[in-house]
Amino acid sequence: MDNLTMVTPLKQPIVFELEGFYVPPGYGALLFFLALCNYVMLLLANGVVMCIIIIDKNLHRPMFVMVCHLVVCDLLGGTTVLPRFMVHFLTGQKRMTYIAAIAQAFCVHTYGFAMQTILGVMAYDRYIAVCEPLSITPS
Repeated sequence: MDNLTMVTPLKQPIVFELEGFYVPPGYGALLFFLALCNYVMLLLANGVVMCIIIIDKNLHRPMFVMVCHLVVCDLLGGTTVLPRFMVHFLTGQKRMTYIAAIAQAFCVHTYGFAMQTILGVMAYDRYIAVCEPLSITPS
């Protein structure tokens, strides 16, 4: 007697129903506007920091390069989450396809891993600078 498993293709796509955010009637446009302001501020602030680090040659040092990497990570994190919130607030659409959910989960986990890694490298750099100040040659 063989144990066989038959795999049948799905007849309909997998769709997730998002829960957790109750948007009272009439407040969707206000929440969309607040999320949009937050997203634009995130883009502007991080863009200014990145441009200043790139333009000023005095800031081309390891710590500022890591700050620039933090800015890029922050842009990844904000772009992963906020547009989906804005769509939810504006249209009230709570459904998300499987592929979109997997892509968003991958981006959020990549953002978290990259942020923790960069912060760890920055902490180690400061540790070396404080504990062994004579072994570092200024650039």
